[in-house]
Amino acid sequence: MSYIKLILLFLFFTTSLYSQSVVNSINFSGNNFFSSFDLLKSITTKKDIVYNPVQFNADLISIRAKYKEAGFLLAKISDYKIIFSEDSSIVDISIQISEGNRVLIGKIDITGNKEISTSQIFSILETKSGEVPDENKLNNDIREILKLYEKKGLPFTRVEIRDISLYYSGNNPQILISIVISEGTKTKIDEIRIKGNEVTEPYVITREIGISVGQNINTEQLENIRRRLDRLAIFENVETPKIYEIKNTRKNGLLIEVKEGNNNTFDGVIGYVPPPSENESGYFTGLVNLNFKNIFGTGRRLDAKWMQETKSTQELELKYLEPFVLGFPVNFNLGFLQRIQDSTYTKRKFEFKGDLKFTDNITGSLILGVESIIPSSDSNVVFITSDSRTLYAGSEIKYDSRDNIYNPSKGLSIKFNYTYGNKTIFSGTGQSFNIQKYSSELDLFFSFFKRQTTFLRLSASEINSDKLEDADLIRVGGMRNIRGYRDEQFLAERFIYENFEPRYVIGRRSFLFIFLDAGYYFREADVLNNIPVQEQFIYGYGLGLQIETGIGIIGVSYGLGKGDGILDGKIHFGLINNF
Repeated sequence: MSYIKLILLFLFFTTSLYSQSVVNSINFSGNNFFSSFDLLKSITTKKDIVYNPVQFNADLISIRAKYKEAGFLLAKISDYKIIFSEDSSIVDISIQISEGNRVLIGKIDITGNKEISTSQIFSILETKSGEVPDENKLNNDIREILKLYEKKGLPFTRVEIRDISLYYSGNNPQILISIVISEGTKTKIDEIRIKGNEVTEPYVITREIGISVGQNINTEQLENIRRRLDRLAIFENVETPKIYEIKNTRKNGLLIEVKEGNNNTFDGVIGYVPPPSENESGYFTGLVNLNFKNIFGTGRRLDAKWMQETKSTQELELKYLEPFVLGFPVNFNLGFLQRIQDSTYTKRKFEFKGDLKFTDNITGSLILGVESIIPSSDSNVVFITSDSRTLYAGSEIKYDSRDNIYNPSKGLSIKFNYTYGNKTIFSGTGQSFNIQKYSSELDLFFSFFKRQTTFLRLSASEINSDKLEDADLIRVGGMRNIRGYRDEQFLAERFIYENFEPRYVIGRRSFLFIFLDAGYYFREADVLNNIPVQEQFIYGYGLGLQIETGIGIIGVSYGLGKGDGILDGKIHFGLINNF
């Protein structure tokens, strides 16, 4: 028992002695690649602090790890000395390092690959011969190889580092990295299961995904399936499809999980404008919006909208979509629009549009339509509008790689539209005029950090004809283009604008945003109505939000136009509708 007491007393005395020793100096020798200053930065033991033997041993390990990261795999601490002063109050430390030769990657051996060539695998590797081995690079290379096999239709491929060994080429040590690939088999879909479709018919989903039983599938196709179903705008949520093994067989199935949203909505807003004077009467304004996005679960769609903007301006719009006509990837769209404009004229438009999907991202459209303008019989009308009819035809091409149609975080949307028509004037001499309309729109979405997305739109449009009237012109201002101005405040023949909108995401389809809109419009003089040439650069700025509610997705913004004071802003309110 007395021996134990002596040992404990000695350990206590030794620890107490070390704990009072202060480091006086630390010297390195044998180090050529790293300076003494670099090595001192990598350790915790420092001059003028209390010496701790446990920490010092950890520092020696840190020095060896630092050399290993730089490729000196044979580096070692060949010797070290701890010298205490007579009273043990200070300690001097000397560390002898043997660096050895720097060891670089000599060979990378890849085996087991049959479906993808070795040269193709080497082309995607960050790890290269002649470089210092990097664990992070090597792990990333494994992930990239797996992605390559997933795109090839082999998602169950395994890739492992079988061996990292040292060998000599002459007198130079080098590293051999051995990568072994187990490709497995291609994933063939033997059955398709759909979950969560309470209303939607299964065939609507299977025809949209573009995958049939007996077909091989890869991870890129799985993500495309999710995007295709999401763009139908009839599901609240679509999970990325999963591949599963069918029990007691060697077969695979495809599981598609969806959550259906509220596809039939009826909503409206009503307001009352009081009379400006005793001799005038007040009037109601409002909006009624009726949507059937998935009629009888077939993917067919019907939208109806009625809007009373002012006492004398109202609009009625109907749209119908028939998807996959005769089983082909062709959609038919029918539309009707009637607009009573300030008691000056009534515009009615019937339009047919056929959409053909070339790829997942590219759609081409054929457009046919007729537009009639019926002047008002009101004798107090100041502007002169001709009684006319325009027959037109055109085409549209769209490219869309957005990851979500309501709240994209990345992607690109491009649209080009051209129509050519013949306008016949029934009043007067009954002349006819050709009319051409061009428009292009580019939407870009990108993110810098989580929950942030930036939206940038560039748009240009032009109308050409020997005779243009109010009903033909491009309407500028408001929620559709330049916020901070009244809706359709200006009329133009040529219009170019941009929307710049940084967003902060607060929900799956909801976000806050600030915006800067700017544009230029031009309109030639209208001699008949005594209107001079009009052109102007305008801009608007402000903030707003888009929020998902029980009646749909609502957008609200407060914008200030050129020269407006803080209280002169315009409130823009609208229901977001991706028909």
